[in-house]
Amino acid sequence: MSRGIKLFKVLGIQISIDYTWFIVFVLFAWSLAYGYFPFASPGLERGTYLFMGVVSAILLFACVLIHEISHSYTANKLGLDIREITLFIFGGVARLTKEPEDAITELKIALAGPLASGVLAILFWAASKLVNGELYPIPHAILSYLALINLVLIIFNMIPGFPLDGGRVLRAIWWARTGDISGATRIASRIGKGFAIFLIISGFLQIFMGNFTGGLWSVLIGVFVQQAAESGYQQVVIKMALEGLKVKDLMSRGVITIRDDKTVNDAVENYFFKYHFVSFPVTTNNHVAGLLTLNDVRAIEKEKWGDTRVSDAMERLGPNDVLSPEDSAMDALNKMVGFNHGRFPVIENGQLVGIISRRDIMKMLEFRSGLGR
Repeated sequence: MSRGIKLFKVLGIQISIDYTWFIVFVLFAWSLAYGYFPFASPGLERGTYLFMGVVSAILLFACVLIHEISHSYTANKLGLDIREITLFIFGGVARLTKEPEDAITELKIALAGPLASGVLAILFWAASKLVNGELYPIPHAILSYLALINLVLIIFNMIPGFPLDGGRVLRAIWWARTGDISGATRIASRIGKGFAIFLIISGFLQIFMGNFTGGLWSVLIGVFVQQAAESGYQQVVIKMALEGLKVKDLMSRGVITIRDDKTVNDAVENYFFKYHFVSFPVTTNNHVAGLLTLNDVRAIEKEKWGDTRVSDAMERLGPNDVLSPEDSAMDALNKMVGFNHGRFPVIENGQLVGIISRRDIMKMLEFRSGLGR
């Protein structure tokens, strides 16, 4: 489940904002209003600078959105399935259900964003030239800034460190040359982490030298790049470890189920306490109808457990809440992370044949890693 606020959909892709965006947005608008614009366009009133900072921060958000949509639209056209983008003020994270299958696909996706930013930089630069700076200083300053910041976005994103676009380009080229996506990702991630450490160190130096705003931005972006580089490499390692495995290879069979006519008190005493699982499939006429979890039980007052049926407490299952034995293990893990579910019933021909949990997948990852697979 995405950690953020869902806004709207563009080309079938859900656009969300991470909660930290609001903090960074305020910092960014403030730095523009009290730092950049008074230097670039002196002589205006403080309220005008504040207006320019807020408008520019919003428009930068729109530019970042276009950049990320370009990546995602290209990815979907090439057969990937990107359903959601979570945006930060300095970038975005797309939720992929699978990784590119070849280096050329990776290269095309990586270049789509910088190309979009390049087009935006040209458009804003041309618009700033059409606006008379003496007669209309405010729109001229904002347009000039947006042209500059899109150019900066291109330069920053093309640094050859994963997960930046330049790092993805490097990974694609290395992958095409060697045929080893794991090795290519490892090299690009190391460069990305090295660049992140450089940003963090230089940021603290700027803060100590009196440039608090610039230093803070450098530290924040450095931390973000470092975390993204590490998680990006881990995703590839996990993908390689689970390659070729299906749900049927990892699922537990002989699943313990609860009938929907049982009481919640019965479920607690004879199932949760006895078997120590955090959820159980619920059956109606021998068919799986839902899932009863510990959270479902906690949501009901203890005094009402004896009078509440499992059918009234359970979560009813939809098409997205079950897996097939033939689904890949990687798809199962992505689904668990995406929907924030720890266990999924496995259904074949309408019948429950097993259950798979995040722990099952983690145990296999640990086992394969220990054997160097």
